Amino acid sequence: MADLNLKEGQLYLLDGSVLVEASFNDTTGLWQLHEPEERSNWMVSPTGKLLGMQFDIARDVWLLDREPDVCGVENLIPADKNTPKLANLLRQAETVAELEHGGHLTIMRVNTGWKAMYGAPDFETEEGRRRVQALKTFKSLYEALTPLV
Repeated sequence: MADLNLKEGQLYLLDGSVLVEASFNDTTGLWQLHEPEERSNWMVSPTGKLLGMQFDIARDVWLLDREPDVCGVENLIPADKNTPKLANLLRQAETVAELEHGGHLTIMRVNTGWKAMYGAPDFETEEGRRRVQALKTFKSLYEALTPLV
């Protein structure tokens, strides 16, 4: 059995990018992770694996859908003071990308941090590669998205 160490009401980053809140479900005896706006939920199995849940609109019910490559609790990072703002910041960047850049928003996780830009990177040309290299690298995704909006 996995050592879950989850805390009720704690915000976590799942796999470095999805904001979730932990809550214990007394009915099932399992921890659940909820994405804001009830877009997605995950149940945490006793082994620490996350089981994806999907909503069936036609039947108005949540369906448990086991995914073969799901994350586990080892992919959770406790959120910091900027994390709740990350979801809103990402939506703002997506909106600007849609309205002004043909829907193209590029977010890159590199060895030393994060890079973000509007448009699609052009790795085929030297100029395109230099443009990507010239992008400032930030320690967090939040910091990389902030200058874009």
